[in-house]
Amino acid sequence: MAPIKRSIELQPLSRQHHNGLFFCLLLEKGVKKQADKILMRDFCQYFWEKDLQHHFELEEKHLTTFSFYEELREGISRMMEEHVFIRKFFTNPDILNEYSIFDQLQQSVDKHIRFEERELFPLIQQIINQQEMQMLGLAFENETNNNCASYPIKFWE
Repeated sequence: MAPIKRSIELQPLSRQHHNGLFFCLLLEKGVKKQADKILMRDFCQYFWEKDLQHHFELEEKHLTTFSFYEELREGISRMMEEHVFIRKFFTNPDILNEYSIFDQLQQSVDKHIRFEERELFPLIQQIINQQEMQMLGLAFENETNNNCASYPIKFWE
């Protein structure tokens, strides 16, 4: 599959998605290695607090405003449903106590990111007008990308 040309306005979210995929890779490595589950749970909470929670809030605040476009309604609805599902792993971290649960989280986040990157974002770029894209660009221009590799405990090694 050829890389998708991301609009400059959505690139900050795509960079955050890249970090989310890195999170998935590290979690997958931890499961394969049978790493300490408490360390993995703590890593998941770190990722949620330093990255994913804010990312979800950004998308929910700014992308849902385009639900009035009929062509985007289904994709935005799916995005929101997946956010609710994924958020449950982090709002009750005690459930992160089995490798199968970490695996389910990793797969859910991976699938969600790939949906947004391959389906929702291209559709947004195609449907919304230039003025609306510029508004998104302003909303996302100061966004940072926190890298999971900076996490101090390398349970995945």
